[in-house]
Amino acid sequence: MSIQNRRAKFDYEIKETYVAGIVLESNEVKPLRSGKASIQSSFINEQKGEIYINNFEIISRGKNFDLKKKTRSVKKLLLNKREIKKILGMLTTKGFTAVPMEIFFNEKGLAKVKFGVGIGKKKFDKRETIKQREWDRKRQRILKK
Repeated sequence: MSIQNRRAKFDYEIKETYVAGIVLESNEVKPLRSGKASIQSSFINEQKGEIYINNFEIISRGKNFDLKKKTRSVKKLLLNKREIKKILGMLTTKGFTAVPMEIFFNEKGLAKVKFGVGIGKKKFDKRETIKQREWDRKRQRILKK
């Protein structure tokens, strides 16, 4: 089960992608495995020389199962120092931003975050992306016949 941010590639031109571990609490793993989380409005920034994901929403249950609570939290991402320096160098450049693209569990069962560093697209770039996508679909239909 993976949680995707489908708008990330549409809104941003991703230059580089990274995969990082994420620090979770024990009551957050089960809802994350069942797909009860969202990264649509989340973003990645730097605090005290470390990389964090903000507005990471997990819908967890309390002790009584009727009570569902949404928690928007800040989670630390686990990266090498070399990767952190490279990401921070890109983020200090004007126009670059880091956006989470996917949260998944690897083959060892560890939670990972795939995020990209890129530049935000302008409105005309987005229209060009839509035109290209529609042309690809039309071409596939023609070739299928």
